[in-house]
Amino acid sequence: MATDKTGIVGLGLIGGSLGMALRRAGRRVKGLVHRREDAVYALSAGIADEIAAGEGDFGDCDSIIICTPLSLVREQVEKYAALYPRAVISDVGSVKGMLCGIKGRIVGGHPMAGTEKSGIRAAGERLLENAYYILTDYNGDESALAYMRELVTDAGAIPVVMSAEEHDKLVGKISHLVHMAAYSLVDSAMTGSEEIVGTGFLDTTRIASSSPEFWNTVAHLNRDNIVSDMDEYIKTLSALRGEIAAGRDITPFLSRAKAKRDSLLGRKKFMSEYILYADVPDCVGSIAGVLVKLTKEGISIENLTVVHSREGTGGALRLEFKDETDYNKAKEILS
Repeated sequence: MATDKTGIVGLGLIGGSLGMALRRAGRRVKGLVHRREDAVYALSAGIADEIAAGEGDFGDCDSIIICTPLSLVREQVEKYAALYPRAVISDVGSVKGMLCGIKGRIVGGHPMAGTEKSGIRAAGERLLENAYYILTDYNGDESALAYMRELVTDAGAIPVVMSAEEHDKLVGKISHLVHMAAYSLVDSAMTGSEEIVGTGFLDTTRIASSSPEFWNTVAHLNRDNIVSDMDEYIKTLSALRGEIAAGRDITPFLSRAKAKRDSLLGRKKFMSEYILYADVPDCVGSIAGVLVKLTKEGISIENLTVVHSREGTGGALRLEFKDETDYNKAKEILS
């Protein structure tokens, strides 16, 4: 476990969570924020050991991670790479091609974690735990890449190395397209006066509560991949529409899609959410009984939601777990 110092520029959801995780691992963290109240909170919440006086105050840092809004990341990476050529410079942006061509000890980073919430007060020390954290080597600096592997591991995440092109194609399919689809579904399906909404709709569109400004930037920076993936999605949706309109049996299509989705549960590749639904009766003590069973076995419950619509879930209690071990133990107990 390293004891060096990491500078974090921008202590929002990801930057703040990363600061907490690194400090828990024994690393020292220097953060940069613009608002005094955020600086006070960062120190009191255990996000940073100290607050930088400005951009010129990172000379004692071995690494600097840019966690600013995505639209500013390239500019910031270029600036800090020029100011601190000895330090490893990284970021947490969800598009990696935008950093190609910058000289220096640059290793792109993208933690595959987050919520629909934002800001320093949404940060949590376990947000990155067991999440895949993609690293991109731009300039062939093996020591910088090895450094970031160790940092990511210390933060509790799982480092995965791939090229910028591979990354942007991958996240275009598994993240960027999904967000565009969620926003589109909400816009087309909701009138704004709904009093009853099914669990399936809520689960499918949860990410449409994310920042519109952020996703506008993503759509601009990864435009070619997103457009290509949207074309394929529209093609598939149009074909399904035609089958339904013609009154044909769509069971083969649905079964094929179900098999693909079910296979993800076995691989858990690039997944950091572990969710179970428990079917509990509507009576006093039923939820408490489930929680007692799980906590007696030392299982950590990250989040709990009472679901009022059981459509598509088979249960009224939604439980989220921090890792696959707890998920599997809970599944065995609740079965």
